[in-house]
Amino acid sequence: MRPEKPIIVEHIQNILDESGNFLLVSYMGLSVQKQEELKDLLREQNAQFQVHKNKLIKKAAEGKSYAAVADLELEGGTALVFGEGETPEWAKVVKKFAKENEAVSFKAAFLDGELLGDKAAAQVAELPTKDEARAKLLSVIKAGPQKLVGILNQTYAGVPSVIKNYCDKQNES
Repeated sequence: MRPEKPIIVEHIQNILDESGNFLLVSYMGLSVQKQEELKDLLREQNAQFQVHKNKLIKKAAEGKSYAAVADLELEGGTALVFGEGETPEWAKVVKKFAKENEAVSFKAAFLDGELLGDKAAAQVAELPTKDEARAKLLSVIKAGPQKLVGILNQTYAGVPSVIKNYCDKQNES
């Protein structure tokens, strides 16, 4: 291995260790201008797009929590998408960009300690972000008491009419 390659492998390891979650994306055939456009879109989501050789990515994965990456059949150019933001947000950017640019596709994803294949990696874009998940959970939690209050209000609203009907029957008798 050439002297600079261990430095690059260590750089890749540092990136993946710090990020924890990452996407592996195919970009072959994408112009430099389009790559820069994708990088800019990802930067808005606190993510980065870096191109690395497949062999170096695999070498960097050896002995790490994401070691399964070393067993992937990576062909063609591979870019790492990683960062501080939320992985579903990055995946949404990549998926939307891929619709307009056939050269871009998912190869794999490493999410919460699990390696996902290309199809599952694409589905990461469908996952809610933490904020979206919290909002959904809150609406579910909030819905129960709201329904209970609605039922109790209807029940108590009917009490006067029941009493009136009872009194009317008593007066008829």
